[in-house]
Amino acid sequence: MRILRSLPSWPWLRMSAALLLLAIQPLASSTAAPALLAPYDSPLMVAAVSPQSATEGAVQLVDYKYAPAELSVAVGSTVTWSNAGADTHNVAIVQGPELFVSPVLSPGDTVRFTFTKPGKYHYFCEWHPIMHGDITVTAPDGSAESPPSASARFFHETGKWVRGDFLSYWQEHGGLAQQGYPLSEEIVERSDTDGKFYTVQYFERAVFEMHPENAGTQYEVLLSLIGNFSYRQKYVGTSGAPGQQPNTSTGSLLFSETGRRLGGPFLDYWQHNGGLAQQGLPISDEFEEKSALDGKTYRVQYFERAVFEMHPENQTPYNVLLSQLGKFRFSTQALKIEKAASGVYAEGISQGPEHYPLLSGPHAAAALNVWIYQNDPQPVVGWVNELGVKWVMHQVSWYQIEPQRGEYLWEKLDSAVDALYSAGFNVILHPVHAPTWSWATDKLGYPKDPAEFGRFMTVLAQRYKGKVAAYQVWNEPNFAHETGPHASVSHYAAILKAGYTAIKAIDSKAVVISGALTGTGLNDPFVAVDDVLFLERMYAYNSGELRGYFDVLGAHPGSAANPPETLWPDNPGTAAGWTNHASFYFRRVEQLRQVMVENGDARKQIWVTEFGWSSMDPPAKGFEYAALNSEQQQADNIGRTFRMSRDKYPWMGPMMVFNLNFAMPNVAPDPTDERIGWSLIRRDGTKRPSFFAVQEYALGR
Repeated sequence: MRILRSLPSWPWLRMSAALLLLAIQPLASSTAAPALLAPYDSPLMVAAVSPQSATEGAVQLVDYKYAPAELSVAVGSTVTWSNAGADTHNVAIVQGPELFVSPVLSPGDTVRFTFTKPGKYHYFCEWHPIMHGDITVTAPDGSAESPPSASARFFHETGKWVRGDFLSYWQEHGGLAQQGYPLSEEIVERSDTDGKFYTVQYFERAVFEMHPENAGTQYEVLLSLIGNFSYRQKYVGTSGAPGQQPNTSTGSLLFSETGRRLGGPFLDYWQHNGGLAQQGLPISDEFEEKSALDGKTYRVQYFERAVFEMHPENQTPYNVLLSQLGKFRFSTQALKIEKAASGVYAEGISQGPEHYPLLSGPHAAAALNVWIYQNDPQPVVGWVNELGVKWVMHQVSWYQIEPQRGEYLWEKLDSAVDALYSAGFNVILHPVHAPTWSWATDKLGYPKDPAEFGRFMTVLAQRYKGKVAAYQVWNEPNFAHETGPHASVSHYAAILKAGYTAIKAIDSKAVVISGALTGTGLNDPFVAVDDVLFLERMYAYNSGELRGYFDVLGAHPGSAANPPETLWPDNPGTAAGWTNHASFYFRRVEQLRQVMVENGDARKQIWVTEFGWSSMDPPAKGFEYAALNSEQQQADNIGRTFRMSRDKYPWMGPMMVFNLNFAMPNVAPDPTDERIGWSLIRRDGTKRPSFFAVQEYALGR
């Protein structure tokens, strides 16, 4: 949202005419979109170097080049990059079967990455995008073809998606007949077998487990031992199921590991449908059991990962079916699974490497961005009380609070925090804008040393511990105006880690929100990086390290003049522009959510820390779409967005309308300020229809 609101206001931004057109002009067609939305590709590509073949590869970063710029290695090889130059660099693998973003590499630093999948990889330096490199990873047969992507499949029968390796496994191991329909999305769950955490997905007849330690092998996806779980649950404290009869028919097999026999149709099914790898060892002999699904009695046999049922009424090969163990276990785990899919969780270093529950997040709660600072807080407190909203966010301008290192002007913020907390609101603070004494360059943004930010957050958390419920660590890190000369994951990672560590050390109960990503659709790091791509790179940073440094994901989805139910390209809006990319739509949050799911982070919520529709005529420069929204349309869209999120997004946390009172002259003296168009309160203090739309939702009317 920020890129659409504010991008044209700063002439120093390095933006081409084409990018300006995308940001501020009505777009009659999408013919220009593919070029604008392609991954960033500098015309100053370094000259290619002859490919080098090696089992282990080495690349030097020198003279603003990767040397060699092309490399060929075998799958399983580890490539080492060494910064032999005098400047700061990093390595960001942005295309290929695996993504990876390295930490910042100072002169003399090295980083390594092991390639487990064959294919062609392209990488660049986030700090100096003129630096590019390519790596070809070959399979044992010499090919460099990437394994075919299974993509994703939506099952209308249950309303769930199956994606990636889980979909490949489903398709290659019996599909609907053996696995059944998906019952859940991917979640992270502690195994009853070894106590470890795995990404899992429930199906009617099985539970899939992802085992990254087996990456590149046929055992990367395994079936959970739900046969064992079910057998122990049903027949605990006994010598096993009653009435068991070993199958001693001709050709039957005795399994010494468990002392059970397998024969007849069950043996035939076992041998032709995955055997030991898919079904596991038999843990019982055959016996009669009443089904909890239909109440009928079937001849069954339990295995580690399945239960075979005999159905003589069916023709071969359907005379043997798998019991719906996944469905049974899902029903017993339903409450736990629901919380895992939609709660707030911390996964950080303050409590060790394990995943642990922090709290259940408020679901699609009405929230607001407010502005007080040196102003009287009582009008804001009165409006928020009248609205019935319980969550409020207030910005912290670091440069205003600490204009000189170690000298603090807390009076600007104390009255705001005290008034909001005393009124019973959940307060969220989000720090931005480093003071000039900490700058790395002459650009407003991050400090030169992330440790300075950590120090400031320590002092901030100490001062407001018990009064502040959550902190958002910076704002829109994929937008260069907020970060400094350019937007990069490696730069933001250091800020996020410093902020998270400092906050948790002081107030372990505070929720840490990642810097909210803004919809851009652009891929020029000197302007902005596409929010979905930026999030993919955040998860790829240092092989997934950043998952442990935020409790919930922050997002600023777009809106322009598009109703909340629309989304490009399948159901685009019909406004006269700003319709031809998903970043112009609120439902962009669904695509951010998908990245979380694909990276095993579905336990966390998304908190929308800015959303809304601007209505302003004449509109502020760069926000011409505000003239396309009436005040009533603004209100209707906000109300429908709340209800849509409540009904369709179980993972949605507080939703902060931008904004309550930024239109007031004591906040925005300039009558052309773009923030005016988003406000619930007009400049004269009267209430827009959107005020009552928020109130109606917040009060449950």
